[in-house]
Amino acid sequence: RKTTPAVCFLSLSECFLTYGKLMLAVAPGFSVQGPREPLVTRPGDEVLLPCSVDSAVPLQELEVEWLRTDPDTLVLLFSEGESRPESQHQSYRGRAELFPQEIPRGNFSLRLANFTVEDTGVYRCAVYTKEDSGQTTVELKEQERLAVSGASEPVAAYAGGEVVLNCSVDTNVPLQELEVEWLKTDSTILVHMFSEGESRPESQHQRYRGRAEFITERIPNGDFSLRLKDIRTEDKGEYMCIVHTDSGSANTTAELKELGFSTAHIWILLLALSALGVVLLTSVPACQFLLQNLMTQKLIALFPASVCTSFLDLSVLHYSC
Repeated sequence: RKTTPAVCFLSLSECFLTYGKLMLAVAPGFSVQGPREPLVTRPGDEVLLPCSVDSAVPLQELEVEWLRTDPDTLVLLFSEGESRPESQHQSYRGRAELFPQEIPRGNFSLRLANFTVEDTGVYRCAVYTKEDSGQTTVELKEQERLAVSGASEPVAAYAGGEVVLNCSVDTNVPLQELEVEWLKTDSTILVHMFSEGESRPESQHQRYRGRAEFITERIPNGDFSLRLKDIRTEDKGEYMCIVHTDSGSANTTAELKELGFSTAHIWILLLALSALGVVLLTSVPACQFLLQNLMTQKLIALFPASVCTSFLDLSVLHYSC
């Protein structure tokens, strides 16, 4: 005789399968309930981790265990009708507790005070009686923090030089989950991009390829400042640093103002002016000598040769005396 396969979908029950037949033994059970979505909170806040059963259980048979998984750390233990603080991990002593008046009603929610970043993770609420057991999990996450800041003043640059446009990110989101874009706002040109934990030069506009880059060693500290090399006149304008996460975005701007002179250019100009000054100073005596010669030649042309000879003789006599 052909038998029909049987499937057991009974929750929190005992199911025994023997050759040729299906034998069921169902014990009175309960269902442990918790939140479906992760709980999000901020450091220093108090948070409630829900855990309850759908039917009351005898206190004398009850044991409730709150664990933080990965690795398993005992947050709180309730057994033999009372909490057992001596069994708690030291990091939770004085911070984690149940609501005594709610326990007879089947409510085993955990109150956790002074939340810290180290408290993030998955918690397991396990409920045991002599005849049955059940559990639920609660994920606890730190509220996302995202702030982006940059320079408050415009940045000056010069043609052919390089400049750094500041962009600092304060966040608790892992680098691999961040996306950072630098755009030139007047034309929405993509200057540079960071995503999935690395720079994406292939996404750059061709105008900036090989000229715009992140300062790699600063990225782990949340510094996504942009280094722009070989400055051109068309680089002048406003730039925007935009940081994206799964839940939002933030941005800051940086302005590259009119191009000025570099230090090298200023030195070259000063040297040129100095050289011009030297030339002018050395040329004054020569000009005076030429002028005197010119005047002498004009006088000789105006007077007869005999007068000039007498004049020259008198001059010699005067100087010899």
